[in-house]
Amino acid sequence: MKNRQKLIDSSKYLLLLLTITTLWSCRGDLQQPVYQYILDNPAETGSQFPYLFKDNTGTLFMSWITYIDEDIHALQFASYGEGGWSVAQTVRVGTDFFVNWADFPSMVGLGGEPVAVQWLRKVEGGPYAYHVQIGFQTEETGGWEKIITPHLDGTATEHGFVSMQPLASDRVLAIWLDGRETDGREHGEYDDFSKSMTLRSAEVSSDGEILRKNVIDHTVCDCCQTDLAEIEGDFLAVYRGRSEDEIRDIKISRYATETGEWGEPFLVHNDGWQIQGCPVNGPRIAVDENRVAVIWYTGAEENPGVKLARSADGGLTFHEPILIADEGALGRADLLMDGDGSIYVSWLQQIGDTGHVRLKKIGPDGSPDEAITVGITSSTRRSGFPRIAKVDNQIIVAWTQTEPLLRVRTARVDI
Repeated sequence: MKNRQKLIDSSKYLLLLLTITTLWSCRGDLQQPVYQYILDNPAETGSQFPYLFKDNTGTLFMSWITYIDEDIHALQFASYGEGGWSVAQTVRVGTDFFVNWADFPSMVGLGGEPVAVQWLRKVEGGPYAYHVQIGFQTEETGGWEKIITPHLDGTATEHGFVSMQPLASDRVLAIWLDGRETDGREHGEYDDFSKSMTLRSAEVSSDGEILRKNVIDHTVCDCCQTDLAEIEGDFLAVYRGRSEDEIRDIKISRYATETGEWGEPFLVHNDGWQIQGCPVNGPRIAVDENRVAVIWYTGAEENPGVKLARSADGGLTFHEPILIADEGALGRADLLMDGDGSIYVSWLQQIGDTGHVRLKKIGPDGSPDEAITVGITSSTRRSGFPRIAKVDNQIIVAWTQTEPLLRVRTARVDI
């Protein structure tokens, strides 16, 4: 009887959302129903925390984590193309996943095929002891038996917030927050800068090689997402830095694939956000030829908001940022760049007691269109971080719906 009632409640909720498709936004290039559900989304009840990655062929990969029972979770993925979503595939099922609302698995692909997937594995030593796992498929079985830990310190500390980009069909560049220097530090204590979180990188291959190991930054914010994007054969990393005065603004560094070295990190913009702890709200980066855009959340000067900064010289310099959203903005932002220089940005906005997944177009000249709502969820941490990607002339939006059922939802917005 309870299951039947849940089904009825769920049907009412979906009917409400589908009814909202009669509401249209007719401003700028975003002319579409507010909701356009892709009904064959393969993520099932219990799924959460989606991640989107579009490869060089235009194939879109979505990965997510699914709660099964007690401490059992499954890491799954699917791809999206002309025929819609593929069936879901399972990377692994286990009880040792470290499941976190802000630090979730991701997958990268190349040539229309998945290359690698990353997740976090709990280890003995404390509630916040976990290691990064990067998995590659085995050709013979198609399974994900090739599992590599990119950091070799073995400390029972935090390692996570991974970003990856494919270098070949069997090799990736990975960056991650590495807590080896925090060993012995009490959780939540930040005063001792000799025990800081670091940002590190390595090139990792399916045969287990871990090459070109680097420290990008010796002192960074402890638990904000990182991001990584390819630019002209090199790569740009963005992350939240940390100064001795506890200024935690967004920094950028460039990786030269020829030398395997990172350039000196510098600020995307001097917000001057001084905060005695991690806001758990990292940046995202998008690249189109030599154009670069970075989006992030800041609480500087007690004026929370989402900002966007653009660069026309490959990320060497940035224009003054554009304020995307302020009042009620929770951050959790994402972005993509279109070929004409337009930028589409998303973020989570608290309106009343709910979280609205918002989408806005920024024109090539920096002029913004009116924002539209493309999804509704909770404004709590449980709703995670929405993600967007462009496929052909559509923007695919993915987020975690929390009520009446926990499930990954996807929407399609026609440009």
